[in-house]
Amino acid sequence: MKELSELMGLANELKKRNYTVNIFNNKKLILRMGKEAKPGLLSAFGPIEIKDLRAILSLLG
Repeated sequence: MKELSELMGLANELKKRNYTVNIFNNKKLILRMGKEAKPGLLSAFGPIEIKDLRAILSLLG
């Protein structure tokens, strides 16, 4: 849970400073955080847009 709160804090700080971070895997956008993120159902987690959850999980595992 500590990591999730740190990620949410980072995303909120990016949005506050008008920055966006895009994370790519094999030239495919998998995650966007900050100003341009459109969180949708995950809006409780802050400005974090997950584009490919499967790819994110494969990087973590």
